[in-house]
Amino acid sequence: MKKGTIAMMIFIALAIVSPVFSSGSKEIEEGGKQEKELTFLTVEAVYIEDYDTNDFTKHMEKRSDVKIDWETIPEQAMEEKLNLVLASGDYPDVFFGLSFTDDKLSLYGTEEQLLMPLNDLIDQHMPNLKKVLDSIPGAWGAITSPDGKIYGLPSFNICYHCENANKMWVYKPWLDTLGLEMPRTTEEYEEMLIAFRDQDPNGNGKNDEIPYAAAIKAWHATADLFLLNSFVYTDIDSRIDVSPERYIGFYVDKGEVKTSVDTDGYRDGLRYLNKLYSQGLIFPGSFTQDGSQLVQLVEGSDEPVVGVTTGGWGGVFSDFGGERYSNFRPLEPLEGPNGVQYTPTYLSAPIPGSFVIAASCEYPVEAVQWVDYLYSTEGTLHARNGLEGVNWRWAVDGELGLDGEPAIWKQLIPWNDTDPQNESFLEVGPRAMTSEFRLGQVTEQDLDMYGQDGIEKMLFESTKDLYKPHADASMALPRLKFLSDEVSEFATIRTEYAKYVKQSLIQFIVGDLDIESDWDTYITNLNKLDQADLLEVSQKAYDRQFK
Repeated sequence: MKKGTIAMMIFIALAIVSPVFSSGSKEIEEGGKQEKELTFLTVEAVYIEDYDTNDFTKHMEKRSDVKIDWETIPEQAMEEKLNLVLASGDYPDVFFGLSFTDDKLSLYGTEEQLLMPLNDLIDQHMPNLKKVLDSIPGAWGAITSPDGKIYGLPSFNICYHCENANKMWVYKPWLDTLGLEMPRTTEEYEEMLIAFRDQDPNGNGKNDEIPYAAAIKAWHATADLFLLNSFVYTDIDSRIDVSPERYIGFYVDKGEVKTSVDTDGYRDGLRYLNKLYSQGLIFPGSFTQDGSQLVQLVEGSDEPVVGVTTGGWGGVFSDFGGERYSNFRPLEPLEGPNGVQYTPTYLSAPIPGSFVIAASCEYPVEAVQWVDYLYSTEGTLHARNGLEGVNWRWAVDGELGLDGEPAIWKQLIPWNDTDPQNESFLEVGPRAMTSEFRLGQVTEQDLDMYGQDGIEKMLFESTKDLYKPHADASMALPRLKFLSDEVSEFATIRTEYAKYVKQSLIQFIVGDLDIESDWDTYITNLNKLDQADLLEVSQKAYDRQFK
């Protein structure tokens, strides 16, 4: 086929599937007011009827001198259509709510230079965004590309309890039946599991109790992590459905990237877990089953059979709102034999690339001034929740938030992000849902914390009282961004390293590897898999972003 024919076919394909942004940014006069017109490309969300007539669009037209010319691409094929637009050479002024990934920002910002660097614009024209970034540890580094430039503005949805989501839960009726207290140490924990195994706490006269059950494919439901942190700080995630790029045991110690998986403390933790497993205290299926199988194990019998389990919240392992759900209680991190008592931290990173400006945009100052409003509390409420006085209102004196402090705002109608509406942008585009924002929603204080209505209150209270006191956010390794040559050199190595570490973890626990005789070979293999080089390249990336 001739080159000209191929080129014409590509041109026709782009013309069919891609919006045309021929007008570009321009200045117009409307109603005696000079306005800057900007073209925004966004997603055609099923729950937004019409961006042109949306109440939030009208709200922004009243408070700014910017007129938006909206273009949309289908949500179901967003990635494909976005790539075609980026390949076309015809760009909107702003990509709005399309969530550019870090890789895409680096490719089209650093390498192709099609995106506008925003560092100076943020510094000079975005006080609301700067305030949010300053309030969240590591947020500036999280939105900075490896070349030191910021090509995309983020969205924030900071979940207080998710940052310490590795929680363990004990079935309280069994404690009451056996006259036991919640364990505080790893020794007491082992004694409790033995009592659950041997003393028939469900009272059916059968030896059917499962002291401790977990899952390898569910949200923070693995059998190992909670207990390992009684011996060493680690974030290692043995789930089979998570990316190998994160949570492989690397952490930060006073600015230095280190690993826990070759330490004496880690070995002691594996030794303890193997001891529990060898006594039949850990359900063998914990290392093969998914979340639905764990729920079936907890809920599927006439009498309760599971005494302890793990999960980011009760719905991971039980029927939300049911009798068994309501009787599991969160367990404080256990103190190990050497006084170690951690809970890992998972930093709530900003969602990247929610507002991206093309390098060809003629009015970038007006664009960032327009969007900076969305990073204020009022702007987030208008953009996400809808009309003040209809969908939400400001809190009044005496109303309290989820955290028990004076509230900030109150939702007036039930949240609905499924049915079409034209009052807000809901989840499309930037927003600043910080911890203060989420915890500041008016909340009834006398809720049943173990009923359905009390779920958020219970997760906040348990995280604040039981888990935050044992968390050290400075030890959490943030999401790192690597240079293209680093990705080329280390992507495969990192995957193989992560696979080996996680497989070995489980093999040590279940006894397929012996913690005494096979440990030296394990350490040798870590070195063969370039652990030192992986730490070094991670240190370089960390220094670029966060020092």
